[in-house]
Amino acid sequence: MTQTVLIIGAGQAGARAAEALRTYGFEGRIVLAGDERHAPYERPPLSKDVLLAPDDDDCFKGWVHTAELYDEARIEWLDDRVLRLDTQRHAATLERGGELRYDRCLLTTGGRARRLADVPEGPHTFYLRTLDDAMRLRSRLATARSAAVIGGGFLGLEFAASARTRGLDVSVFESAASLLSRALPPMLSERLRAKHETHGVRFVFDAKHLQVREHATGVQVNGEHFDLCVVAIGQEPNDELAKVAGIATNNGISVDRHCRTSAPDVYAAGDCANFPYGANDRATRLESWQNAQEQAIVAARNIAGDAVTYAPTPWFWTDQYDWNLQMLGMPGGAVDRWIERAGADGKTLLMGLRDGVIVHALAINQGGELRAIRRLVEDALPVDAGMLADPTIKLRQLERLIRSTHSGDQGVLV
Repeated sequence: MTQTVLIIGAGQAGARAAEALRTYGFEGRIVLAGDERHAPYERPPLSKDVLLAPDDDDCFKGWVHTAELYDEARIEWLDDRVLRLDTQRHAATLERGGELRYDRCLLTTGGRARRLADVPEGPHTFYLRTLDDAMRLRSRLATARSAAVIGGGFLGLEFAASARTRGLDVSVFESAASLLSRALPPMLSERLRAKHETHGVRFVFDAKHLQVREHATGVQVNGEHFDLCVVAIGQEPNDELAKVAGIATNNGISVDRHCRTSAPDVYAAGDCANFPYGANDRATRLESWQNAQEQAIVAARNIAGDAVTYAPTPWFWTDQYDWNLQMLGMPGGAVDRWIERAGADGKTLLMGLRDGVIVHALAINQGGELRAIRRLVEDALPVDAGMLADPTIKLRQLERLIRSTHSGDQGVLV
């Protein structure tokens, strides 16, 4: 009898999982069900490429796969919402009617934009999460001259950079006293703020109690007029379907290291999944392109019959103006010492050490340098801080030396 894998959530995680099922030998039926009218797509371009592209008809190219791949790989894509999941009967009820029976199910339901109380979407007020959101915002930007951004996180700052590039006056209202204090060390937070201010962005910090009111021609934020307002205060996991089905949740759908939920034959991956991370199995939910892709592949492999654990080294990135900022390792961890290797034109690599091990690294336009130390971070190998700080020693050479030393080989810097 042909087995069926039902994937609920047709975003990047769901699409990559469907592809991986075929790659790792699953020959049965694959059904990919999502609640958007668009084929699966990646979200990073929504706050940048979509808003900045000169041509309305060619402003989005972030499709996960070509249309041909779904036919070639025999993946059935349904733009239909799953209303209920019966984990005892292994059945899903669809919004348009009918029922899908499955042998195994993967939840890749992602997340939704967190809403600000009493601030609904409107003609001039936007939340940015979907491609339709981005296209609506793109249309409004064409006639706007000013924008308020509520939230100084990565999404809010990416939108601010895009809006300034389009020539709008931009004010960012951030509830904290600095930018991204949980993700960036103070020195880098200040540089990012200065970068935006150099481009003309105005910041209002400690903005905890905002009054946002739409009117006929725009929005008022604490009495100031703006043509539009973007609310970017994070996201929430889409775990309601799992909760109603009796699946364990905790800030997302709880899974083990094999991406298995508490329900038989049901897995979860991506933004919606809360998984055990690190030596202490800390419950962690990651909202990133990398996690959506890699955890989905691990889940698919386990569904296909492998026994693979998910143990990521978190990697994030953001593009703002001419800066590509990449982060390796879990943000917010305790760091004993920061070491910086600065390059020309504002390029820099900042490495955070704890007990002689690199636990967090951040790079501005230095992605190659970050890749050079990735294995040191992944394997938690002790490093010599003096050599790490020495700009005359290339990081790839240092990485080879450290690895050879720990493997018992003799290493020589050349």
